[in-house]
Amino acid sequence: MRLSNKTIVITGASKGLGKETALCLCKQNPDLVLIARNESLLEQTQKEIEILTGKKPLIIPCDISNETEVNLMSEIIQRNFHHIDVLINNAGIGIHKISEEMSNEEMRKQFEVNLYGPFYIIKALLPLLKHSDSAYILNVGSLVGETPFADNSIYAATKSALEGFSNGLRFEMKKFNIKVGLFLPGLMNTTFQYDRKYEIKTPAFMILNPQKAAMKLEEMIYRRRKKVYMYRWMLLFMKAKQLIE
Repeated sequence: MRLSNKTIVITGASKGLGKETALCLCKQNPDLVLIARNESLLEQTQKEIEILTGKKPLIIPCDISNETEVNLMSEIIQRNFHHIDVLINNAGIGIHKISEEMSNEEMRKQFEVNLYGPFYIIKALLPLLKHSDSAYILNVGSLVGETPFADNSIYAATKSALEGFSNGLRFEMKKFNIKVGLFLPGLMNTTFQYDRKYEIKTPAFMILNPQKAAMKLEEMIYRRRKKVYMYRWMLLFMKAKQLIE
């Protein structure tokens, strides 16, 4: 899929992998729609892209876990575009706590953002995705969804659920010629990785650079790939480490 003049929606685009993906894809001259809760950070991403390309992406502040806000966001997109070619569900939240110490509210919030959010957005934007001749939904999961650690069992559960949803959605979307991809990165060099109460030592070579992860997402979009690990050997390493411990 060529990205020039394609309409691409990215959630969680104000920082981390979402921002790096927007900065990576903007060089291919698509029409970008950037979504995140923090408007000021979104504006910073917008300015950086405008400096790089001379083109100003549409930004929409939105809490994807809020159905009303998602519907309002969808209306804004529909007023500006007739179709969507790529939807990247990247926004996510993780709280590093063992289950015993996590409040019910914290547990619910992670499911609301990591699972309900993508569901709300896909439903709201599906009419525009159907108008594309090569639409692609790309959900960002995590290797942790397949191999959790002690302080992220709930986060892992949300990502595991997202993987199951993505696999089923892929079959549902076939009749519309909409491809569904799932990206499973390992631990990444973002604020989330270092916001931990417990000291879990992760070798430096296992911490992903979000810029490289964004390039892998770009490759997935070109080929409309079904499922990509980055890197799968991390999953095997983590499983072996757990068996030893």
